[in-house]
Amino acid sequence: MTKSRMINYIALPGLLVAAVLGLYWVWGLMFLWWLVPSLQSGRAHLITEVCRDEDPILFWAVILLWAAFGLMMIAASLFPAYAIWLV
Repeated sequence: MTKSRMINYIALPGLLVAAVLGLYWVWGLMFLWWLVPSLQSGRAHLITEVCRDEDPILFWAVILLWAAFGLMMIAASLFPAYAIWLV
């Protein structure tokens, strides 16, 4: 089994546990993690693949949405008293 496949097998149950326990910062980090390869490759996945060269407006909208969701989830976990204003 390759390293990337092993990471996926570890990440999936970890994300499920985080969702059950309400650890939204883990999902926030995942959204931010998805940004890096998307920015490098110029491809993001919404429902289907979105290419920066073919549809730059939608690509950047997806990237900005992922960044906003990631930061909001991390902020909501760090500052739960203000979470209602973040979501």
